[in-house]
Amino acid sequence: MTVDTKIQNQYKVSLDWDDNFDSATVHAGVRSPLMIGPPPEFNGKESIWSPEHLLISSLSSCYTTTFMHFAKLLKAPIRKFHVEASVEFEREGNGPYEAKRFIVHPFIEFMNNPGENVIESLLAKAEKYCIISKSVKGEVIIEASVRLN
Repeated sequence: MTVDTKIQNQYKVSLDWDDNFDSATVHAGVRSPLMIGPPPEFNGKESIWSPEHLLISSLSSCYTTTFMHFAKLLKAPIRKFHVEASVEFEREGNGPYEAKRFIVHPFIEFMNNPGENVIESLLAKAEKYCIISKSVKGEVIIEASVRLN
């Protein structure tokens, strides 16, 4: 008999708005707090993290940690892993802004050549199992560059 298991993970934050600075501080347990506010396009400050920047940061960091998890499992040592990512928001007429495209450019340098099958498997698994990329409704585009030593 097979029993389907349902796993639920919950992540909590708290936020305090400061009207004097038009920004908020986000707390998550013992982690370093983050100061957030609107982006400059919505009268925010360039020096403060915006929800839009946090969104693309979440997706790119999720992709990275997922990739690195599977790289360890497949014993494919990584020399360098760098990601550049962006999110494009669009608005039609008077409708709301929506995140339409998330573009992720991972630059991956392996310590040695793990083989084409392993590289393809790592890229596919990172894309398939990244929780954040599966949670957004916009198109997620992964354009990886791989370097072998």
